[in-house]
Amino acid sequence: MLSFLKEIDESFPVPLLHKQDLENLTEKFVEKAKICAEIENNEICSMVVGYTNNVVNDMAHISVVATRQEYLGRGMAVRLVREFSEIAFSEGLTAVHLYSDSRNEAAIRIYEKVGFERYVVSSKPRPKDVHLILRLNNSWEEQ
Repeated sequence: MLSFLKEIDESFPVPLLHKQDLENLTEKFVEKAKICAEIENNEICSMVVGYTNNVVNDMAHISVVATRQEYLGRGMAVRLVREFSEIAFSEGLTAVHLYSDSRNEAAIRIYEKVGFERYVVSSKPRPKDVHLILRLNNSWEEQ
């Protein structure tokens, strides 16, 4: 996972490495997060990492959605975001939320395709980000 994160890090508008050490982040993911991944030839192609424990307002949180450049356009991220959302739903959570850099239009389109809606946060803790929420109910999977 560490090698995957190092490889895709610069593809984010704000690289993960600018926020925290990738080795520590990898350890945190392995120990505490739910990880959904597409793997080909023993290599991570696409990955969604999120948390369903220690949540606020019964909302799971997706921390990372990433796909290697050569696998873009195959629908992997959509499948993995849905897979993570199914896990959250099965654990009794009512929503999944995430933040996306407002410049990352491709990612925002993916989230909206899955059914996420933009949510305006009045206090704007992350003013350069778009906050998106997917409400989980019996009909969300039909989207």
